[in-house]
Amino acid sequence: MNDFLTALSFISRLPVKLNNTENFETNIKKAPSYFTLVGYIPGFIYFFTSLWSENIFIRIAGIATEFYLFDLFHFDGLLDMLDGFLNQSDKEKRLLIMSKGNVGPFAVFYGTLYVIAFYNLFSYLDPTDFLFGSVFGRYSMSILISISKPAKNTGLGAMFFPAYKYTPLIAALFSAPMLCLGCVKFILSFLVSFLTAIFVKIISEKKISGITGDVIGGTSLLSQMFILLSIAGVEL
Repeated sequence: MNDFLTALSFISRLPVKLNNTENFETNIKKAPSYFTLVGYIPGFIYFFTSLWSENIFIRIAGIATEFYLFDLFHFDGLLDMLDGFLNQSDKEKRLLIMSKGNVGPFAVFYGTLYVIAFYNLFSYLDPTDFLFGSVFGRYSMSILISISKPAKNTGLGAMFFPAYKYTPLIAALFSAPMLCLGCVKFILSFLVSFLTAIFVKIISEKKISGITGDVIGGTSLLSQMFILLSIAGVEL
C-alpha cells in the first residue's frame, strides 16, 4: 500500500500522506510498478465525463479537473520534450531547453493540437475507451523506465534508476481487469503503449542520450493519445 501511495503522490496532485518516508529513495524505484493502478483514477474521471460529454460545460470541467489533478505534470513534460527534441542543436542545448521549461513554438503548436484532438475524441469514443487510454498510457511510463537509462544523474527522472526489471510485469498485472472491457482493445492498447515506449526510448537516446522526468511524463500523454486514436480508428 505504501508503494502504491508513493506512486500516487509522485504522479498526481492528490494529498497523500506517506507512512514511511525514511526509505523514500528505495520506495520511489518501486513506484513505476503501480503507475497503471494509479491510472484507473483519472480513467474514471474521463469515463464519467464522457457519459455526459454532450454538455460542453461538463466536458470542459472534466478535462480541466483531470489535468489539474493528474496530467498537468505530464503535459508540462510533453511540452518541454517537444521543444527540446525538435530543436536543431546538440545534447547539452536540448537538455538546457527542457530544464528551463520556457514554452517555445513547437510546444505551443503541438500542445494546442493535442488538446484540440483530445477534446474532440469525446465525440467519437465509448466512455470505457478513456480507461484504456489512461491505464495503458501510464503503463508506457513503466516500460520506458525499465528499458532506458537516465540522461543525467540528477532530477526527477534519475530517481527511478537503477530500475527494477520486474516493473513492467507487475504493472501489466494491474492492467488485467481491463480485459473485461474488451480483449481486442486490451491487446491494441498494450501493443501501442509498448511500441510508444520503445519509440520514445530510441528518439530520446538519440537526442539527449537517455530519458528525463519530462520524457517520462510526456510519454504517458503520447501513449494515451496514440491509444485513443488507434481505438477510434478501429471503431470507425
